[in-house]
Amino acid sequence: MDKAQIHHVAELAELSLTEVEEQRLAVEMSAILTYVAELDALDTSDVPPTMQTIAADREPERSWRSDEVRPGLSHEDALAQAPSVEHEGFSVPSFVE
Repeated sequence: MDKAQIHHVAELAELSLTEVEEQRLAVEMSAILTYVAELDALDTSDVPPTMQTIAADREPERSWRSDEVRPGLSHEDALAQAPSVEHEGFSVPSFVE
């Protein structure tokens, strides 16, 4: 990637970068894209699709727990630390009119 592409992406992301930062990012992004191109060139036709990211030798039950009801906070305890309560619930400032 050249500095013009970096500048364009920075504008899209509303980032203000110095010349030094643009130059550094151009070098770093070029290295990343080169690495991705190397990965893309690998023959993965004999590699089965991955359905999970947990190693096969790990116990699968670790990733799933039983859905059981456990004691939680009472309504009063949950609202006790709230900065503002209204109509028996949390009150937050509105941000959409």
